[in-house]
Amino acid sequence: MNERRVKTSRQAYGRGVAVARPGRGKPKGPSLSLAQRRFVILAVIVALAVWGLTRAFAITEVDVTAPSREEELKSTTKKLIGESWLQGNTLTLNGGDLEERLLKEDPLLRSVEVRRKFFHTVSVTAVFKQPSMGWSSDNQKYLLDSDGTAIGELPAGSTLPVVQDGSNLPVKLGQRVASARFVTYVGNLVPGLKALGITPKSMDVKETTFDLHVTTDKGYKLIMDTSRPVEEGTRDLKAVLALLASQKKAPTEYVDLRIAGKAYYK
Repeated sequence: MNERRVKTSRQAYGRGVAVARPGRGKPKGPSLSLAQRRFVILAVIVALAVWGLTRAFAITEVDVTAPSREEELKSTTKKLIGESWLQGNTLTLNGGDLEERLLKEDPLLRSVEVRRKFFHTVSVTAVFKQPSMGWSSDNQKYLLDSDGTAIGELPAGSTLPVVQDGSNLPVKLGQRVASARFVTYVGNLVPGLKALGITPKSMDVKETTFDLHVTTDKGYKLIMDTSRPVEEGTRDLKAVLALLASQKKAPTEYVDLRIAGKAYYK
Protein backbone atom coordinates (compact mmCIF):
# COMPACT_ATOMS: atom_id res chain seq x y z
CA MET A 1 0.00 0.00 0.00
CA ASN A 2 1.29 3.44 -1.01
CA GLU A 3 1.41 6.08 1.63
CA ARG A 4 0.58 9.67 0.82
CA ARG A 5 2.07 12.23 2.99
CA VAL A 6 0.02 15.31 3.43
CA LYS A 7 1.93 18.38 4.35
CA THR A 8 0.03 20.46 6.78
CA SER A 9 0.83 23.79 8.11
CA ARG A 10 0.27 24.66 11.61
CA GLN A 11 -0.78 28.07 12.66
CA ALA A 12 1.71 29.60 14.98
CA TYR A 13 0.47 30.39 18.34
CA GLY A 14 -0.49 33.98 18.60
CA ARG A 15 -0.59 36.60 15.74
CA GLY A 16 1.61 36.42 12.68
CA VAL A 17 4.01 39.25 11.80
CA ALA A 18 2.99 41.08 8.65
CA VAL A 19 5.62 41.39 5.96
CA ALA A 20 6.39 44.99 5.16
CA ARG A 21 5.83 45.95 1.53
CA PRO A 22 7.63 48.77 -0.26
CA GLY A 23 5.56 51.97 -0.14
CA ARG A 24 4.39 53.98 -3.15
CA GLY A 25 4.64 57.50 -1.67
CA LYS A 26 5.84 60.52 -3.78
CA PRO A 27 9.58 61.08 -3.81
CA LYS A 28 10.66 64.11 -1.92
CA GLY A 29 12.16 66.97 -4.04
CA PRO A 30 15.29 68.78 -3.07
CA SER A 31 14.61 71.28 -0.35
CA LEU A 32 15.78 74.91 -0.57
CA SER A 33 18.46 76.07 1.73
CA LEU A 34 17.92 79.04 3.98
CA ALA A 35 20.03 81.25 1.73
CA GLN A 36 18.07 80.15 -1.35
CA ARG A 37 14.76 80.87 0.34
CA ARG A 38 15.98 84.30 1.31
CA PHE A 39 17.11 84.97 -2.27
CA VAL A 40 13.70 83.98 -3.67
CA ILE A 41 11.92 86.20 -1.17
CA LEU A 42 14.25 89.10 -1.99
CA ALA A 43 13.68 88.62 -5.75
CA VAL A 44 9.91 88.68 -5.24
CA ILE A 45 10.17 91.85 -3.14
CA VAL A 46 12.36 93.56 -5.78
CA ALA A 47 9.99 92.53 -8.58
CA LEU A 48 7.02 93.92 -6.66
CA ALA A 49 8.91 97.14 -5.92
CA VAL A 50 9.83 97.61 -9.59
CA TRP A 51 6.27 96.91 -10.64
CA GLY A 52 4.98 99.37 -8.06
CA LEU A 53 7.38 102.11 -9.12
CA THR A 54 6.54 101.51 -12.77
CA ARG A 55 2.87 101.94 -12.04
CA ALA A 56 3.42 104.87 -9.67
CA PHE A 57 5.45 106.89 -12.21
CA ALA A 58 3.99 105.66 -15.50
CA ILE A 59 3.60 108.42 -18.09
CA THR A 60 -0.07 108.88 -18.84
CA GLU A 61 -0.17 112.51 -19.99
CA VAL A 62 1.76 114.45 -22.64
CA ASP A 63 1.55 118.26 -22.69
CA VAL A 64 2.67 119.97 -25.91
CA THR A 65 3.41 123.68 -26.30
CA ALA A 66 3.86 124.64 -29.95
CA PRO A 67 2.60 127.26 -32.42
CA SER A 68 0.60 124.58 -34.25
CA ARG A 69 0.21 120.81 -34.76
CA GLU A 70 -0.04 120.12 -31.03
CA GLU A 71 -2.10 116.96 -31.45
CA GLU A 72 0.26 115.57 -34.08
CA LEU A 73 3.27 116.13 -31.82
CA LYS A 74 1.43 114.63 -28.87
CA SER A 75 0.65 111.49 -30.87
CA THR A 76 4.27 111.16 -32.01
CA THR A 77 5.57 111.60 -28.46
CA LYS A 78 3.21 108.95 -27.09
CA LYS A 79 4.30 106.55 -29.79
CA LEU A 80 7.99 107.03 -29.00
CA ILE A 81 7.66 106.67 -25.22
CA GLY A 82 5.44 103.63 -25.70
CA GLU A 83 8.21 101.76 -27.50
CA SER A 84 10.20 101.26 -24.28
CA TRP A 85 9.13 100.75 -20.68
CA LEU A 86 12.12 102.83 -19.58
CA GLN A 87 10.90 105.78 -21.66
CA GLY A 88 7.37 105.28 -20.44
CA ASN A 89 8.28 106.20 -16.87
CA THR A 90 9.08 109.63 -15.47
CA LEU A 91 11.82 108.16 -13.28
CA THR A 92 13.73 106.48 -16.11
CA LEU A 93 12.80 108.78 -18.99
CA ASN A 94 15.80 109.85 -21.11
CA GLY A 95 14.73 113.33 -22.19
CA GLY A 96 17.72 113.90 -24.47
CA ASP A 97 17.07 110.71 -26.40
CA LEU A 98 13.40 111.59 -26.78
CA GLU A 99 14.32 115.06 -28.11
CA GLU A 100 16.66 113.57 -30.71
CA ARG A 101 14.04 111.08 -31.87
CA LEU A 102 11.35 113.77 -32.14
CA LEU A 103 13.66 115.92 -34.29
CA LYS A 104 14.38 112.90 -36.48
CA GLU A 105 10.69 112.02 -36.80
CA ASP A 106 9.59 115.54 -37.74
CA PRO A 107 11.86 117.48 -40.14
CA LEU A 108 9.79 120.63 -39.59
CA LEU A 109 10.99 120.95 -35.99
CA ARG A 110 13.76 123.44 -35.38
CA SER A 111 14.12 122.66 -31.68
CA VAL A 112 12.32 120.66 -29.01
CA GLU A 113 12.63 120.54 -25.23
CA VAL A 114 11.37 117.66 -23.09
CA ARG A 115 10.70 117.97 -19.37
CA ARG A 116 9.19 115.54 -16.90
CA LYS A 117 6.43 116.54 -14.50
CA PHE A 118 5.99 114.12 -11.61
CA PHE A 119 4.28 111.89 -11.40
CA HIS A 120 2.69 111.02 -14.76
CA THR A 121 3.28 113.88 -17.22
CA VAL A 122 5.84 114.76 -19.89
CA SER A 123 6.02 118.35 -21.19
CA VAL A 124 7.17 119.00 -24.77
CA THR A 125 7.97 122.52 -25.99
CA ALA A 126 8.56 122.73 -29.76
CA VAL A 127 9.66 125.45 -32.18
CA PHE A 128 9.05 124.96 -35.88
CA LYS A 129 11.31 126.01 -38.71
CA GLN A 130 10.30 129.17 -40.56
CA PRO A 131 10.17 129.54 -44.37
CA SER A 132 12.87 131.93 -45.60
CA MET A 133 13.09 131.38 -49.36
CA GLY A 134 11.92 129.18 -52.22
CA TRP A 135 13.92 126.49 -54.02
CA SER A 136 12.94 125.18 -57.45
CA SER A 137 14.30 121.85 -58.63
CA ASP A 138 13.09 118.82 -60.57
CA ASN A 139 9.89 120.66 -61.56
CA GLN A 140 8.98 121.19 -57.90
CA LYS A 141 9.11 124.24 -55.68
CA TYR A 142 9.98 123.97 -52.00
CA LEU A 143 10.15 126.14 -48.92
CA LEU A 144 13.56 126.39 -47.31
CA ASP A 145 14.16 127.15 -43.67
CA SER A 146 16.85 129.64 -42.65
CA ASP A 147 19.31 126.75 -42.34
CA GLY A 148 18.63 125.63 -45.94
CA THR A 149 16.40 122.65 -45.09
CA ALA A 150 13.40 121.83 -47.28
CA ILE A 151 10.38 122.04 -44.98
CA GLY A 152 7.45 121.92 -47.41
CA GLU A 153 6.07 122.91 -50.77
CA LEU A 154 6.14 126.54 -51.87
CA PRO A 155 2.54 127.79 -51.72
CA ALA A 156 1.01 129.59 -54.65
CA GLY A 157 1.28 133.36 -54.39
CA SER A 158 4.33 133.27 -52.12
CA THR A 159 6.40 136.47 -52.20
CA LEU A 160 9.59 134.78 -50.98
CA PRO A 161 12.60 134.89 -53.31
CA VAL A 162 12.99 131.68 -55.32
CA VAL A 163 16.27 130.20 -56.57
CA GLN A 164 16.29 127.72 -59.47
CA ASP A 165 18.66 124.79 -59.09
CA GLY A 166 20.25 124.27 -62.50
CA SER A 167 21.22 120.70 -61.65
CA ASN A 168 17.52 119.78 -61.12
CA LEU A 169 18.39 117.33 -58.36
CA PRO A 170 15.40 115.75 -56.56
CA VAL A 171 14.66 117.10 -53.10
CA LYS A 172 13.23 115.34 -50.05
CA LEU A 173 11.55 117.10 -47.16
CA GLY A 174 13.97 117.43 -44.28
CA GLN A 175 16.94 117.50 -46.65
CA ARG A 176 19.38 120.40 -46.49
CA VAL A 177 19.82 121.68 -50.03
CA ALA A 178 21.70 124.92 -49.34
CA SER A 179 23.79 126.45 -46.58
CA ALA A 180 22.39 128.83 -44.00
CA ARG A 181 24.80 131.45 -45.31
CA PHE A 182 23.38 131.13 -48.81
CA VAL A 183 19.82 131.55 -47.56
CA THR A 184 20.84 134.65 -45.59
CA TYR A 185 22.64 136.05 -48.63
CA VAL A 186 19.59 135.68 -50.88
CA GLY A 187 17.34 137.22 -48.24
CA ASN A 188 19.62 140.28 -47.98
CA LEU A 189 20.35 140.59 -51.69
CA VAL A 190 16.80 141.27 -52.83
CA PRO A 191 16.27 144.42 -50.71
CA GLY A 192 19.88 145.46 -51.44
CA LEU A 193 19.21 145.46 -55.19
CA LYS A 194 15.88 147.18 -54.80
CA ALA A 195 17.66 149.97 -52.96
CA LEU A 196 19.57 150.51 -56.24
CA GLY A 197 16.36 150.52 -58.24
CA ILE A 198 16.90 146.97 -59.52
CA THR A 199 14.31 144.22 -59.16
CA PRO A 200 15.37 140.58 -59.54
CA LYS A 201 13.11 138.70 -61.95
CA SER A 202 14.70 135.31 -61.37
CA MET A 203 17.71 133.74 -59.65
CA ASP A 204 19.52 130.50 -60.35
CA VAL A 205 22.61 128.51 -59.44
CA LYS A 206 24.56 126.15 -61.66
CA GLU A 207 26.98 123.64 -60.19
CA THR A 208 27.56 125.47 -56.89
CA THR A 209 25.69 127.92 -54.69
CA PHE A 210 28.80 130.11 -54.46
CA ASP A 211 27.83 131.69 -57.81
CA LEU A 212 24.38 133.22 -58.02
CA HIS A 213 23.00 134.41 -61.36
CA VAL A 214 20.34 137.10 -61.07
CA THR A 215 18.17 138.15 -64.00
CA THR A 216 17.11 141.76 -63.47
CA ASP A 217 14.29 143.90 -64.77
CA LYS A 218 16.95 146.01 -66.55
CA GLY A 219 17.58 143.36 -69.17
CA TYR A 220 20.97 142.18 -67.93
CA LYS A 221 22.19 139.57 -65.46
CA LEU A 222 24.24 139.93 -62.31
CA ILE A 223 26.75 137.26 -61.34
CA MET A 224 27.30 137.37 -57.58
CA ASP A 225 29.76 135.64 -55.27
CA THR A 226 27.65 134.49 -52.33
CA SER A 227 30.72 134.01 -50.13
CA ARG A 228 31.15 137.80 -50.09
CA PRO A 229 28.99 140.10 -47.97
CA VAL A 230 25.99 141.43 -49.87
CA GLU A 231 27.02 144.99 -49.06
CA GLU A 232 30.33 144.58 -50.89
CA GLY A 233 28.69 143.28 -54.05
CA THR A 234 26.02 145.95 -54.18
CA ARG A 235 28.61 148.65 -53.46
CA ASP A 236 30.72 147.49 -56.41
CA LEU A 237 27.60 147.31 -58.57
CA LYS A 238 26.60 150.86 -57.63
CA ALA A 239 30.10 152.09 -58.50
CA VAL A 240 30.21 150.44 -61.93
CA LEU A 241 26.70 151.59 -62.81
CA ALA A 242 27.62 155.16 -61.86
CA LEU A 243 30.75 154.98 -64.01
CA LEU A 244 28.81 153.65 -67.00
CA ALA A 245 26.12 156.28 -66.54
CA SER A 246 28.76 159.00 -66.64
CA GLN A 247 29.86 157.56 -69.97
CA LYS A 248 26.27 157.27 -71.11
CA LYS A 249 26.56 153.52 -71.21
CA ALA A 250 24.71 150.63 -69.63
CA PRO A 251 25.26 146.88 -69.36
CA THR A 252 23.50 144.90 -72.06
CA GLU A 253 24.19 141.31 -71.06
CA TYR A 254 25.78 140.92 -67.63
CA VAL A 255 27.76 142.43 -64.77
CA ASP A 256 30.19 140.04 -63.06
CA LEU A 257 30.77 141.05 -59.44
CA ARG A 258 32.59 137.98 -58.17
CA ILE A 259 35.95 139.71 -57.63
CA ALA A 260 36.20 142.19 -54.75
CA GLY A 261 36.76 145.76 -55.92
CA LYS A 262 36.31 144.93 -59.57
CA ALA A 263 33.43 144.43 -61.99
CA TYR A 264 33.29 142.98 -65.47
CA TYR A 265 30.40 143.83 -67.73
CA LYS A 266 29.18 143.44 -71.22
